[in-house]
Amino acid sequence: MKLFLMKYLLLFFMTTLVMSCTKEKDTIAEMNADDYTIEWVKFDYDSIKGSDKNYELIELFIPKDKSKDTLFNQAKFYINGKLIDNSSKYYDIEVTATPKKHTYLAKIKMYSKYSNLMTDKNNRRIVDVFFLNYYKDSLWFEIKHFKNVDNFEIEFTNFHNDRFTGRITEYVDRDTIISNEKMIIGGISKMILTNKKTTSTSFIENDSLLQSQKISLKEMSERN
Repeated sequence: MKLFLMKYLLLFFMTTLVMSCTKEKDTIAEMNADDYTIEWVKFDYDSIKGSDKNYELIELFIPKDKSKDTLFNQAKFYINGKLIDNSSKYYDIEVTATPKKHTYLAKIKMYSKYSNLMTDKNNRRIVDVFFLNYYKDSLWFEIKHFKNVDNFEIEFTNFHNDRFTGRITEYVDRDTIISNEKMIIGGISKMILTNKKTTSTSFIENDSLLQSQKISLKEMSERN
């Protein structure tokens, strides 16, 4: 009788575990959330192997669908072992729960060569943060606009876990002279934001700028 009871309890435990894992995977927050696996790789620029002073770290989005391209997202440059912020493009993110049910706060700090830039020739006008809210069985896209700042606080909703999925867009313009005429040249850069090791195609699939950030794993291995 005891043996039968132990087998029953073990079966019950395993069934509950499988059901809980399946339920998490089936939530709106986790469906297709593993379209891309996120990894950091290192390019060593030292002439002497092993000196480990001058290098670049690049964040790669590796697609689960092998017919799609690997993309790069963030980049960190190091000279003499020191991180050079004005030559890098990356962000820090921290997600914490709020007193409100299913509501979280994402604290984001962006590092860019245009950070707090305001000169006679260059103007960093707007930074947009486009992000997802995850409800029980639906998604809601939301956007927040910021002017010439690098620190952002985004309150978002997720009924399932603390996953944050978003995209940050930086708009910069500068004055120039072409054929003796004063003109303005605009520039745009984008990064995908997440606090997880995987992400979906939500902000990637139909974005020509992000899709252009392709990188060859074969070329990377040859460079190293």
